[in-house]
Amino acid sequence: MLLVLTLLSGEKSLPFVLRGTLYSLALVGGALLVSMLLSQRIGRPIRFSPDTARRLPGLEKRLNFYVPLGLRLVRVAMLWLVFFELLATWHVVDVSAWEHSALGRALLARFWNVCLILAVALAVWLVSLVLIERHLSPEVGGGAPGVRTQTLLSLFRSGWAVVIFASAALMVLTEIGINIGPLIAGAGVFGLAVGFGAQTLVKDVITGIFFQIENAINTGDIVTVDGITGRAEQVGIRSVGIRDSSGTYHLIPFSNVTRVSNYMRGHANHIAEYGVAYRENVDEAMEQLRAAFNELVKGEMKRYILEPINIQGVSQLADSAVMLRVSIKTTPGDQWAVGRAYNRLVKMYFDAAGIEMPYPHMEIYFGQDKDGSAPPLHVRYRAEEKAAPAVPVVEKAAAPSPVSKPDDLSNLPDSGAGDAPTSP
Repeated sequence: MLLVLTLLSGEKSLPFVLRGTLYSLALVGGALLVSMLLSQRIGRPIRFSPDTARRLPGLEKRLNFYVPLGLRLVRVAMLWLVFFELLATWHVVDVSAWEHSALGRALLARFWNVCLILAVALAVWLVSLVLIERHLSPEVGGGAPGVRTQTLLSLFRSGWAVVIFASAALMVLTEIGINIGPLIAGAGVFGLAVGFGAQTLVKDVITGIFFQIENAINTGDIVTVDGITGRAEQVGIRSVGIRDSSGTYHLIPFSNVTRVSNYMRGHANHIAEYGVAYRENVDEAMEQLRAAFNELVKGEMKRYILEPINIQGVSQLADSAVMLRVSIKTTPGDQWAVGRAYNRLVKMYFDAAGIEMPYPHMEIYFGQDKDGSAPPLHVRYRAEEKAAPAVPVVEKAAAPSPVSKPDDLSNLPDSGAGDAPTSP
């Protein structure tokens, strides 16, 4: 290389080579030093104090993701800059002339604008996440937010992410010289076509938004949706996931939902009817119902009961029982546990008081005499005797049989008319 440079440049070659070599060594050495420092910084996680981590939930984790990623991009950009600077040092390319040209200035301006747009979008996204996480965190502010607030903030976070990054993408396309007008028009036509072809999807989204605004269903609620009763495990913008009592998970689109029955709003009632026999004293039975409730509120179910029992009285005179209706006001979602515990106590108290609770059974009626009485039915049980072993019988002369009286005919074995003795 020195020979070539000497032939081309003459007396200027040695100073040029010396200067280029020293500059290249300094440039490469500085680049290696900066790259080593960046590598150390990338491998060192960011740590917040416990108080800062509590006040800014989730920020430490996201910074430990985005900061190393940004430093890696800076390192790659630095390597490319060193490469082009080396080419300019050895006069392979004239980077300075390109930078001062109209094209170079335009490209550099667009590059820095794109970097600024992406940085601002990322910063807005991080700040939004921190604010949302602060509202969702039970350790900041007034404690844990409600289920509805959590659901709405989760939906807002997803929608806000789409708005931020879609806007940033359109601004970047505009900055690099792409006309987004036809793109937006084409997207509008495409969206219209998709809207006609996916009307159910659009209906799902719109219905889901209104369900959330009206606070019809939240994650963790016990609901009946589309005829399926269970706990809502996932509430999205398009569908709701229900886990029923058998453990089956049902995913129901909002477009199929015409009615939602929510058992977790305000309060609940355990309403039951208990049947007693017609011969029982109704007032005594109601006293036993009240005594069973008094026993119930002494146990662990007390914290679920909001008001004293409401014994509404005789609800109907059924075919085989007098029905007594009661109502117990409970906290939402606990009416079934309270009902099971109360049913157990009602059975125990009715049994102790000797109050009959009718159940399906059969009675046989044999009729009555004219005086209104009917003799009881006597049932006899006689075990079958084992057959005695056969004994050989020695035949003897038959003795004359005595003539039976008419009154003794019923005691004779049924031997037939031909066996009766005849008189001479």
